[in-house]
Amino acid sequence: MSGDGPAARSLPWYPRLDGLRGIAVLLVFVEHFTYNEFIRNFSPGMIGVKTFFVLSGFLITSILLSERGTAPAASLARRFYWRRALRLLPAFWLAVALAAAIGIANMRSDAWLHLLYLSNVQIAIGEFWSGAGHFWTLSVEEHFYLFWFPIVILAPRRWLLPAVLAALVSAPLFRAAIPLGASPFIDVLLPGQLDSLAAGALLAFTVREPALAWLDRLLLRPAVVWGSLLLMLSVTWAPVVGLLHNEFIRWVLVPMLISAAGACLVRSCVAGKDPALAWLANPRLVHIGRISYGLYVFHYLVPQALYLVLPPVPEGALGMVFKIARLLLWIAVTFALAELSWRLIERPALRLKNRATPRPASPGTGVAG
Repeated sequence: MSGDGPAARSLPWYPRLDGLRGIAVLLVFVEHFTYNEFIRNFSPGMIGVKTFFVLSGFLITSILLSERGTAPAASLARRFYWRRALRLLPAFWLAVALAAAIGIANMRSDAWLHLLYLSNVQIAIGEFWSGAGHFWTLSVEEHFYLFWFPIVILAPRRWLLPAVLAALVSAPLFRAAIPLGASPFIDVLLPGQLDSLAAGALLAFTVREPALAWLDRLLLRPAVVWGSLLLMLSVTWAPVVGLLHNEFIRWVLVPMLISAAGACLVRSCVAGKDPALAWLANPRLVHIGRISYGLYVFHYLVPQALYLVLPPVPEGALGMVFKIARLLLWIAVTFALAELSWRLIERPALRLKNRATPRPASPGTGVAG
């Protein structure tokens, strides 16, 4: 998950985007903390992750487009990757270190894989979910940064939009190999998630390119915004009506629809004009979005750590009470860790963003950092 927050971007702050990010991480919580097959059939975590990727594609592409041409590529690369490292590495390294120290998630043997952002490669090759399997999304993000920066910064301007469209098309084609017999685990690789990231990248172009003004106006129509919400709700009901029994619909069509719906919502949040979505700017929800990176990084490890100290689930009715109390404890500990991480590690690290790599600028092209 990308952790772009107000202190980390060279863009205006969009409170509703933080609220949407908060909703996305809570959807991941619902799937990972319930251990309920009925709820998992609705794939709330997939919707949350796809939304994160759309957000990341929009924010990263917007930053790169803003900085394109303002300095030599090497200088821009140092600045971009320095800021990404400051935003993403501190909490991630802390999570890996704590898991290794406690002895959970096979971290003592697998730490090097995660630190090299090969979590998704491990999953795809081994065809299993590890105890830190949620790190696959961080690997996808990192691979996207390595892949997307040189394209946006170095490619001729006329090639950029075709590159976005190619990414949009290539991911469904890649996932189409799954219904044809390929392992479903290839979905966690960057080519399998590129349409979500590219959908966000396309948004970054729609707000800048006059030729795409028609698409921007379309995305902002209330009917389209509310239609995207209904589309997401409809997709969650796909398992109930048996649609996901069709492998093509499950692996190719449904992810495309979620990405498209997520893009509509992100564009509406950036505009910030739809009164029906004003609740996304609620301060509590915005704060959840602000600490969502820490929430995501720690949440899958917390239950594994607490299993080491909690007693077994009692028999009978008391067992249900115990499970509810345990769930509340997982949530409380995760939020506490994320809050401490944000206040003591992540936010202080972000204050270093301009010290080693001052923002390159050319006359008349500066953007507030």
